[in-house]
Amino acid sequence: MLIDLHTHTSPLSWDSFLEPDELVERSKQSGLDAIVLSEHDASWDAEEVKALSKRHNFLVLAGMEINTEEGHILVYGMHKYVFGMHRVSELAGHVDESGGIMFQAHPYRRQHPWNWESEKEWVNAFERSERNDALNYVHGLEVLNGRGKINENQFAQILRDRLALPGTAGTDSHAVEDIGKCATYFDADIRSEDELIDALRNGRYWPLDVTKGEVTKNEKYWEVPQDLSREFSDLALKRSLLSTDPEQQATERLTLAENSVKVIQSISNK
Repeated sequence: MLIDLHTHTSPLSWDSFLEPDELVERSKQSGLDAIVLSEHDASWDAEEVKALSKRHNFLVLAGMEINTEEGHILVYGMHKYVFGMHRVSELAGHVDESGGIMFQAHPYRRQHPWNWESEKEWVNAFERSERNDALNYVHGLEVLNGRGKINENQFAQILRDRLALPGTAGTDSHAVEDIGKCATYFDADIRSEDELIDALRNGRYWPLDVTKGEVTKNEKYWEVPQDLSREFSDLALKRSLLSTDPEQQATERLTLAENSVKVIQSISNK
């Protein structure tokens, strides 16, 4: 099942040029099975979402994208903005109370190296990212963003691998040309918000570049792995083995920086 976990419509998202009905119909035409309306610091009325979904015979769920001091956070399972949510710790408290879950949107923003071929800047970028307090609260990272540049999404993927966190994909649609470029594949039949949250927390899913090249050059995300259970068990094992020793972490960052520069150079040469 393909779900776009990150979309925006007008007027709830002031910067979107998409009308809700247009987004839903075009998402349906593009081959998606569902979308989440993740408006900026705002949530849809539950009855309006149901009506929109029924009107198009297409699953539509409502989430939120919250602007915090630590970046944008995609929230599923919470439907009310509360003053103070710009502090990620306070946001997390409200999400926990509602039984929801959080993912960091486009984690490359304000974090990635400005010189993509500088090992020193990559090391600095990893250090900045790892200091981000949001990582203490989010369940995973958005590693494919439909409006992100190739290098930016590559950074998100490298960061995800370093932190051993689950990854998702969303178009971040604000205009017609954004729709359907990427989505998150779920190895489950999701029909409700509760089922979505349960799948994100416990299930098997995979970020997918539907275009096979426009969102990422990393072919790992062009197809769904044959054994998603193995992918998640390996990820959990890797996360349990992450070093907490500062010297070891510094060595790992340097090695990863060297490899990351090579990856960027190989992308540039394609």
